[in-house]
Amino acid sequence: ITFGNNTFVAVGEGGTVRYSSDNGSSWDNGTRGTTSKLNEIAYGNSTFVAVGKSGTNLYSSDNGVSWDNGTWGRSDDFTGVAFGNNTFIGVSEEYLTRSTDNGSNWTLIGSGLKVIDLAFGNSRFLGCGKKAALIYTDNEGDSWSTSILSGAKTATLNGVTFGNNQLFSVGTDGKFIRSTDNGDNFVDRDPGQAVSRDLDSIVIGNNTFVAVGSNTVIVSTDNGSNFIEKKTTLSFNDVTFGNGVFVAVGND
Repeated sequence: ITFGNNTFVAVGEGGTVRYSSDNGSSWDNGTRGTTSKLNEIAYGNSTFVAVGKSGTNLYSSDNGVSWDNGTWGRSDDFTGVAFGNNTFIGVSEEYLTRSTDNGSNWTLIGSGLKVIDLAFGNSRFLGCGKKAALIYTDNEGDSWSTSILSGAKTATLNGVTFGNNQLFSVGTDGKFIRSTDNGDNFVDRDPGQAVSRDLDSIVIGNNTFVAVGSNTVIVSTDNGSNFIEKKTTLSFNDVTFGNGVFVAVGND
């Protein structure tokens, strides 16, 4: 799920698209541009871009109502996409791709980096993935490097976000890490401080960090120093923020 142009747009299995223009109170069905599972969505330049299974990539300029297919010649599963500096960057477990025409066409820019999710902030893309790898780049996606955190090589980082000049990433067994220097260095937080269950996504809004995952929602109102578990009965795959509202989505 993501937010743009006063609209929340969520995507999922079987090419499902839902969009809401009333801060998540009610939802309409968008026209499915594919029957493949869609794993992630981003917004930029008045365009929503969604990516998923078997190299699927779609773009919408009407707030998720209808979708067109982007051009990409590979069949690897896309797991993440982010927008920054007039560029969409898509990631899979093997390849990184770039689109400078709002999702119409994609080109290969990297391989073998094992990235799951991606975010943009402070003129830099940063990705996260298996073995707690953080991959960062310049603001156009031309230069990438890999950093594996010592003591965290068994973790998988599933989600990453920028906010309040910090980078946060969350993952398996309650793993969450923080960087205050634009990704150059990370503090490996105690996984048991807030929750030991898997975390899938994190976002910031109104000076509040919210992370979601397997039967958990955790919240920090002190700039990430401490997290408090708020909910333990539902699992969520993703969370976003817009118009003063946090919206989370999950199975069924």
